[in-house]
Amino acid sequence: MPTDYDKIREDNIREYGQGTRHLSFLGRLYTDRTHFVFELLQNAEDAGATRILFSLFDDRLEVTHDGRLFNERDVRGVCGVGEGTKAEDLTQIGKFGIGFKSVYAYTATPEVHSGGEGFRIENYVRPYAVTSKPAGNSWTTLFVFPFNTAEISPETACKEIGARLRNLSARTLLFLRKINEIEYKLPSSKGGVYLREEITRGPGRQVSVIGQNNGKDEEENWLIFERPVPVLGNSETVRVEVSFRLEAEDKAGKNPERIVKVKDSPLVVYFPTEKATRFGFLIQGPYRTTPSRDNIPKDDDWNETLVKETADLIGDILSEIKDLGLLSVSFLEALPIRTEDFPDDSMFYPIVKSVRNTLIKEKLLPADDGSFVSAGNAKLARGADLRKLLTQVQLGQLFQSTATIKWLTGDITQDRTPDLRSYLISELDVEEVTPDGLARRISHAFLSGQPDEWFVDFYGYLSGQEALWRAPRWERDPGGVLRSKPILRLANGSQEAPFKPDGTTPNAFLPPPEETAFPVVNRSIVTDEQARTFLKRLGLSEPDVFDDIVERVLPKYTKTDGDSVPDTEHQADIQKIVRAMGSDSEAGKRKVIQAARRTPFLKATNPTGETVFKKPAEIYLGTEELRRYFSCAQEVCFLHDDYTSSDIDIDVWHSLGVSRLPRKLPTSEGLPYGEREYSTRSETIENYDLDGLEQFLEAIQEITDFEEQKCSAYVLWEFLRDYLELDARFFKARYQWFYYSSQSKYFSSMILVRLKNSKWVPTKDGSLEKPGEITTDQLFDEFLGATELAESLGIVEGADQSEDERKREHATELGVSLEDIEFLKTHRDEVEQLKAALAARKERPTFPTRPVANPERRQERLGEQLTDAPNKEYEKRERSVRTTNGAIDPITWLRNQYTNEADQMVCQICKEEMPFRKRDGAHYFEKKEALSKKYLPKEHEAQYLALCPLCAAKYDEFVKTDDEVMAELREEIVSAEDCEIPISLGDEKTSIRFVETHLHDLKVIMDEAE
Repeated sequence: MPTDYDKIREDNIREYGQGTRHLSFLGRLYTDRTHFVFELLQNAEDAGATRILFSLFDDRLEVTHDGRLFNERDVRGVCGVGEGTKAEDLTQIGKFGIGFKSVYAYTATPEVHSGGEGFRIENYVRPYAVTSKPAGNSWTTLFVFPFNTAEISPETACKEIGARLRNLSARTLLFLRKINEIEYKLPSSKGGVYLREEITRGPGRQVSVIGQNNGKDEEENWLIFERPVPVLGNSETVRVEVSFRLEAEDKAGKNPERIVKVKDSPLVVYFPTEKATRFGFLIQGPYRTTPSRDNIPKDDDWNETLVKETADLIGDILSEIKDLGLLSVSFLEALPIRTEDFPDDSMFYPIVKSVRNTLIKEKLLPADDGSFVSAGNAKLARGADLRKLLTQVQLGQLFQSTATIKWLTGDITQDRTPDLRSYLISELDVEEVTPDGLARRISHAFLSGQPDEWFVDFYGYLSGQEALWRAPRWERDPGGVLRSKPILRLANGSQEAPFKPDGTTPNAFLPPPEETAFPVVNRSIVTDEQARTFLKRLGLSEPDVFDDIVERVLPKYTKTDGDSVPDTEHQADIQKIVRAMGSDSEAGKRKVIQAARRTPFLKATNPTGETVFKKPAEIYLGTEELRRYFSCAQEVCFLHDDYTSSDIDIDVWHSLGVSRLPRKLPTSEGLPYGEREYSTRSETIENYDLDGLEQFLEAIQEITDFEEQKCSAYVLWEFLRDYLELDARFFKARYQWFYYSSQSKYFSSMILVRLKNSKWVPTKDGSLEKPGEITTDQLFDEFLGATELAESLGIVEGADQSEDERKREHATELGVSLEDIEFLKTHRDEVEQLKAALAARKERPTFPTRPVANPERRQERLGEQLTDAPNKEYEKRERSVRTTNGAIDPITWLRNQYTNEADQMVCQICKEEMPFRKRDGAHYFEKKEALSKKYLPKEHEAQYLALCPLCAAKYDEFVKTDDEVMAELREEIVSAEDCEIPISLGDEKTSIRFVETHLHDLKVIMDEAE
């Protein structure tokens, strides 16, 4: 018996009123008018339908399904607003109330025919009986939707609905349980069908959906897992579901079945919503949505419950995925691994957290050996060679772990899986072992435990990692880290570092054909050609006489006092060294010299006559001249007579470091502060004293016999003349400083100052005088002829001097040599060019000035600008991007401020003209914010500096990255009384210079910021 439609109509008129305009919004619930198709699918699913047919005609749409028949409650639901029989029933997909009303976008009088029910709905809520129409064979329910609204023509309605049916997507069926077939027919007699098939697979179910999307056939396989969720106040439960896309094995069998990441992953509430999850899989549940399903209330308690249950579900199914043989790198990439997509306060963060915690605790990461490992016991290898080199046993030894450490699969790389690699390292704390990391972690204990054959592979690996064992490139450069690690497996089974602390002297050698007492690399390793090649490249060679000296002879004198070496053995050692020094091998001799100069292997005689062993650089040749010169020195040692009485060439001793002249002793003293220049970097002073000179000059005064004085003075005179022949700058010290560029000048060395300030030069009248107080006429004949020495000491030429000597005297007075004057005369053009270049360098551009005409008015106007100026804002993209600085134009502002009247734009730090002009004629420069957002939160031109590229780079490095320096600079600017602000750029002391208006404005901005 049909329902009493008149009563329902009367009840609804009482409920909703006589007018119905207030209900017209029901046809505009969705931005996409065809969304009503999903509402009809929802209702058919809840009615238990297994099939549904959409028949589209030019003037109407008919929808039939095979679900249960309508009853009075359904009639009241479809005619009500929010009153469906499922209105508060979360165990059903949707409700006949508001959802059904979306059909009114296309029809004004929908009809329903189901069993004994047949009615038409007018004005949204008023049913009228109509003659019942049969739904057809095997169908139970028929909906008829005439296209009769005033807003949309039948042609438009037919076109839009047809497009929706053709592109419904097979995924529409994915989360349905009862409907297995969706069929549609178009007015052109064309049509299509969407099918769903389901089988049980482990704890989940595999669902295949077939259909069309944008006119293309599609078939997808999905693996779905579910978890029941109890509904508060209801005896039934609902489900949350997680679905992964399956990609079938290819026909060739090369690529096995796997789970793949999906690009589009909206939250599904039985059908897709407009809420993006950013996962690589789909999650589904009966979430509460807005009426149009375009938003999901984040803070809704029920929705939070569903997210938590989904998080627990995915934590549980990860191990089940592994048991199904589907836990691969491809699967891991489908998980929420891009942490920037999921901030801590995002709706789905509990799911992200659950995945991370599960991966950390359980063995779910694919290992290189085909097994699985937890994050805590996993290592990433930088390169396949590293995985081949170290087994999991060796990994455990390397990291001194009692747990089993495993390499992760080589399918995870920076190039192929950058997001997954980053996630493993940053979120799961998986360490990536790099060649450098391996080298630094390798220890004596680890290497000692490896078999000989492993070192063959190890050396083969190192041959492609030269940075780890490279030679030192400069002084104090230690070279590659492995040069000091015990990476050599020696013939006796021990481990040794390739080189001594100096980085160049080898600790072991390649084995020669014959037996040897030298420490050599294990012969079985060196037989491998690649290993031998590596060791040669490392710097090892077979031992020779030079190695014998360095490795066996000299160490005897380092480890013990030389006195403990028997005299005959010592003599043999000396002879061996002498023979080596006579070799044609320059490299071999250098090796011996370097080692010998560090070793106290030479016998010497100290001032008390005792024999001591000293380094060559601590000994002088025992010549008569040196003994006279050092007669009053307390700590001078001379080469032992045992050596000097032999026929050993004196050059051998000199090559080894024994000196035949008093040694120059470096010092950084000798230049008064008043004679130093302003420097923006550290200064260097290269000055020299002469060993024993101070004592000599004092002692010569105590000699009572003038002839003895004369002989001693002549010894020093000859030493000085020899030095000048070796080095024309012997008497010069050098001072270096930096001001805009590196600069230097020479001044009198400490040696020359001592010589000029002491009376030590014998004169014909039988007295010792200061050099600068005598003329050459007063010198004895044996002191004549050393013109350059006499000029350096300040000895003036006598009256009978030649023309050439007079020229030389005048040149000396001018501070140059006669040879330099002759050079200048013969290279006049080049000298003029040099003078012009130096003059140009010294002519610095005029720094512009911009006086503040009316400070009060300028401050008032600037305050108004700052009120309207936007705060600095940044947007998180691939990196933080400033989004507000487009409101100002600092480039033009700075160019106007710092261009002088000569059209030169000047850098505020180096005060030089900007380095070049662009093609449009404008100077190229860089704008740099003086301080960070912390001190200057607003946007304004005055907070920028105009800097050349070099100064800009220095400012970035030494100011912008140092909060303490920036704070100090702010205080300097605020308290500045003039326009030059001191600043340190590393070791360089310099300043920032402002024009007056710029500094004024910057101070105002800082005051406003306070």
